[in-house]
Amino acid sequence: MLVDQNSSLLQTCRPTKVFGSASALSHTPGHVRSRQRTVTVDAVTNHLKKYGGVSVQGTSRKRNEDRFDLQVEDAAESGQPFAYAGVFDGHGGIATSEWLQARFSDFLGQHWSDGQNPQGDITTAFLQADKALLAPKRGIFGGLGERGVGGSKCGATGAVAVMYQDTSGKVQLLAANAGDARVVLARKGKAVQLTEDHVPDMERERQRIESKNPNPRMPLVRYVGGTWRVGGILALSRAFGDAYLKGSGQFEGISAGSDGYSSGFGVVADPTVTLTQLTRDDTWIIIASDGLFENEVRGGGGGLDNQEVVDMCLKSKDSTSAKQLATELVEAAQEVGTTDDVTVAVLQIAV
Repeated sequence: MLVDQNSSLLQTCRPTKVFGSASALSHTPGHVRSRQRTVTVDAVTNHLKKYGGVSVQGTSRKRNEDRFDLQVEDAAESGQPFAYAGVFDGHGGIATSEWLQARFSDFLGQHWSDGQNPQGDITTAFLQADKALLAPKRGIFGGLGERGVGGSKCGATGAVAVMYQDTSGKVQLLAANAGDARVVLARKGKAVQLTEDHVPDMERERQRIESKNPNPRMPLVRYVGGTWRVGGILALSRAFGDAYLKGSGQFEGISAGSDGYSSGFGVVADPTVTLTQLTRDDTWIIIASDGLFENEVRGGGGGLDNQEVVDMCLKSKDSTSAKQLATELVEAAQEVGTTDDVTVAVLQIAV
């Protein structure tokens, strides 16, 4: 059951065909209407001790542009995911993050090959979802308007975690992200970041972008407003949407075309992907937007570091629900200075 801060009913769990599994997943999207500041999800399943999430509007924001989606089933066939969590941090509006919340799992399901090629499957899902987001509008005059769901300046970062059991019976955690939302694993009490922050102040990302610059005398990555920005505008180097920083819908995310430079200013949705075999040393998975984490270098204000997040999870009592823990993480980040929207999904592992 999904409730807002006033405990009014928004939506109940509904079955959905996500990964082509014979059994249905319980689908609990963290939908936030424009008037609402907080949304929560809380549940328990046989595969996880508990799981839940919360999304809270930032104190400096006019509305919450974050969205999240949690889907879990009690039993799944070998190779089929039994848990999916996605956090999507929108910018330039809510259209892209809402689209991803509602549809990204469908793209993953379309390309999922029963765990035979998980890294390739989720990479394809990221790129195909981005291609769909950037597709010109239909109709005779569709190509004359702004490209992209929500307009050319609407985009979102995304972090996704998928759990499934492989053919040998081992539980695998597939993590992927584009942008600066994160997936963090608690292993032996230590924080392990399974994703990579895709920001233009990272030398590797800056080199990737500038290597395709057709005019090296005018850098594509510029220092503006106290931080490095692609095109002097976007403080991210990878994201969904953002059509105004991408050259065409035909070659998004790859190097192609006659000039060898087909992704506009170099912003792509190509994700960082990791596959981790879970063991008894692993206790928590945290998926969160960048608002949870300290980000003073890029002007995002205070927040928590990965280990502080894991420490709070480890110190939480058995009686503390996942929703309550996620809320406590948000409050802790706000206490140390974050003003951004904060979305957190936590899953306690029972391997």
